[in-house]
Amino acid sequence: MRIGFSIRINDKLTELIIMNKILTGFIASALLAAGSMYGQIEVNENLTVTGFFDMSATSTDDDSGSSSSYNFDQAEIDFILSFEDVTGQVDLNYLGDNSTGDFSLEQAFITYDLDNGSSVSAGKFLSYHGWETAEPTGLFQYSYAYDLMGTIPGYHNGVTYDYSDDFVTLGLGLLDSVYSADGSIQDSEYGIEAKAVFTPAEGLTLYLGLAKDSMDTGPDKDLINFWASYEVGDATYAVEYNTYDFGSVEGNQWLVMGNWALSDTFGITARVSDDAIDGGESAMKYTLSPGWTVGENLGMLFEISETDFDTMGSATSFAFETIFSF
Repeated sequence: MRIGFSIRINDKLTELIIMNKILTGFIASALLAAGSMYGQIEVNENLTVTGFFDMSATSTDDDSGSSSSYNFDQAEIDFILSFEDVTGQVDLNYLGDNSTGDFSLEQAFITYDLDNGSSVSAGKFLSYHGWETAEPTGLFQYSYAYDLMGTIPGYHNGVTYDYSDDFVTLGLGLLDSVYSADGSIQDSEYGIEAKAVFTPAEGLTLYLGLAKDSMDTGPDKDLINFWASYEVGDATYAVEYNTYDFGSVEGNQWLVMGNWALSDTFGITARVSDDAIDGGESAMKYTLSPGWTVGENLGMLFEISETDFDTMGSATSFAFETIFSF
């Protein structure tokens, strides 16, 4: 059975601006009804609506003891707008640890098509960088690769210029900050991101990204992010390498992973990753994660990860995750 809900919005952009409390109540009702309703999303020629919600159960054993939890991790609804040369996207996001209990604005941006593969985007949007996606719907496993340093940026505000053809994609962004978004680009404090993505052969992608935070107070932050992926048959392979300089902290990170689709509904992921701070702690992580789908909308996975720290012993983690998407 296909599970979903319906939404109708007319062509006037002003009618897309809905009060947060009203929208929160609507989404909550829809999510509760989704378990027993059959339906589909209805859109007009200018609007697409997508989203997901994510739940997990986890257990961790380390040298200091053990802990376990069951979490409603995240719910999200995304509005994707299309008006000739201008497109836009608005993502509303709820996190399970959000004490306010409200949906918040995750990103909102517009993109103007300049023709010939070029475009300009402005607003709040996700960083270019990182092999592992920000959303759980794009991950091959439950956890992220690096347990010590969060080097991959999240969402920030600014303007980007992008160019793409069959061989290369280029991007350059001027941001309020790479890591500490505040909505203001100033002479003394700003961020820059750049990327170059090459597809030299079928299934092969090579990515090189650079990021720099110029800070008014505190140290500047620099990141180099490289990853490569190769899709062949029913398998996906990827490697990533990061090197960073955050002023008082420098280090590097890497991962190697493979995902194999063993049937139309079942696959398995294996990953090895390392997170090393220069002159400090390091963490080698081993991850195995089988996953499967139930129908078109429901995905489930199990993960076991072992992390060996340089001086802090080891930790073993188990996770079971379900993601419903629409």
